[in-house]
Amino acid sequence: MANGCVQVFACILASVGLVCLITSTCVNEWKTNGYTNEGVNSFKEYVGLWMKCSVHVTQLECTVFDSLESVLYQRGEIQWTRAMMIISIILSVCGLTVAVLGMKFTLCLDVDKQVKNKVAFVGGILLILSGVCALGIVSWYANGVITNFHNPKPEEKRYTLGKCLFLGWGGALLSFIGGALLACCSLSRSASRRSYASPPPVPMTSEKDYV
Repeated sequence: MANGCVQVFACILASVGLVCLITSTCVNEWKTNGYTNEGVNSFKEYVGLWMKCSVHVTQLECTVFDSLESVLYQRGEIQWTRAMMIISIILSVCGLTVAVLGMKFTLCLDVDKQVKNKVAFVGGILLILSGVCALGIVSWYANGVITNFHNPKPEEKRYTLGKCLFLGWGGALLSFIGGALLACCSLSRSASRRSYASPPPVPMTSEKDYV
């Protein structure tokens, strides 16, 4: 019963992590740039994975990275970050689907408990891989922003970390923790079944009658 509750909690964590990863990938605030004038925000620029928007006073202007030239201008950070975040989301969706099939409270694969545990374990591993991919690429992107801020090139602007980076870190950690809990629960269930398995029957020795 305890393992089943932990599995449900792990799936909830991984589901929240998936929502965070999707939101982080779609929202346009991976790095920001702006200045204020007498306490009033005069200019603000938001750069995401799909577009760049600038707000000047009350005027909003966005540039979508839909052309090859606009994407290549980002020096590869956009392509790599897009690819890894999409891979992380796919791994998370697959991991949750597989994990649900192997959960204790589901009716799928109830015939063979060992197979059910292995399926849940595979789902946990996929979620762990999803968290690792997202954590690695978000950290790499953030490192580039911080490096450029402290050592900017003359032709480049200074950007600061956007909210999507923190959302991506949170989603990656939730996916990793949820996957780790699922994997550990599956291993502990398999180990407990082996330890409580009935021992093999002891062969009976025939008694000899002595006269």
